[in-house]
Amino acid sequence: MTRANKNGFRFACWILLVLCPACLGGQTPNYRNNVTATANWTVSSASSLPDGAILYTSTEIKPYYSNLAAIGLTKNPTYFPQVKAWMQWYVNHLNYPDKWGYSCTMYDYNVSGTTETPTNDADSTDSYAATFVSLAWAYWQTGDAGAQAYIKTLKYQLDCIGGVMVQTQQSNGLTWAKPDYQIQYLMDNSEVYKGLKDLASLFQYAFNDTTGSAWYNAYALNEFNGIQTVLWDSVHNDYLAYAGAPTTNWKTWYPDSTAQLFPVLNGVLAPSNSRAIQLYSTFNTNWPHWTTLVFPDQFPWAVVSGAAALMGDTTRVNGYIVTIQNKYVKTGFPYPWYCAESGWFIRVNNYMLGERPL
Repeated sequence: MTRANKNGFRFACWILLVLCPACLGGQTPNYRNNVTATANWTVSSASSLPDGAILYTSTEIKPYYSNLAAIGLTKNPTYFPQVKAWMQWYVNHLNYPDKWGYSCTMYDYNVSGTTETPTNDADSTDSYAATFVSLAWAYWQTGDAGAQAYIKTLKYQLDCIGGVMVQTQQSNGLTWAKPDYQIQYLMDNSEVYKGLKDLASLFQYAFNDTTGSAWYNAYALNEFNGIQTVLWDSVHNDYLAYAGAPTTNWKTWYPDSTAQLFPVLNGVLAPSNSRAIQLYSTFNTNWPHWTTLVFPDQFPWAVVSGAAALMGDTTRVNGYIVTIQNKYVKTGFPYPWYCAESGWFIRVNNYMLGERPL
């Protein structure tokens, strides 16, 4: 082979590697199969109960994770019955009131056989509420007549759940994780921003209530301003993991590094925003092998691929998807795969099929 031919061959290999890093190994993403296989696992007895509950483990229901799983299930009409069943489970288990004196919060539950027992606590109140509202908006956005008819019956409950976010929002615009855990996390508050915006959209389009829509948009604006002022570290050009946190350590996977992706995931930042571009670049500089799960956590963190998809990083998204195909899809989704990973993985594969939104 001549020098010119060798150089041409090397260039062709480089192009192939850049455009499709998995292709040289004979592997390509199978988006549609991934959506079906992952959703089927999620609605199976491995991850769901007959009463509609979506499990975290075989003995636990953590509704925050279940909400994320159900958002993924909204991407295919086949799974709409499970989405509605989960939403009805959530509505049926709302607290009136809870141990903090709030209404429409949600506890975690322990599971033993067919018995589900509340723990009388939750990891948060703000993100549980926010992600359920975002699930309701995702279900409405399917355009399915049955889905939209169901959502129209939930105005009272969704308004009450919205009140959970509003009641823990402080004068700086940020919400506490829960009334007795008064930390204002970047991850939670990004989800709350999206939740408030989604609730405003539901009031506008599902309930034809412009006053309610304006009400929740106003709280969303306060939330946005809090994230962009209280949590933005202008000296280091990144976000604090929580209000009053030490300088972000990019060598720490969670929460410092992963939290930086939540503003773009939840619409606080547009993917074209200079902050989003800079944060995503810094993330990849510090975690260059995340697509092959080289980070200090046993869980696969499919949510990171969601941020990559929004940023238009097809190469890394495809590399990650192939990794998950090999480690989880082909092997029947062994632990530590769980329902929230399913939700994000379905959403990312669906996005790569050209379906919007994420």
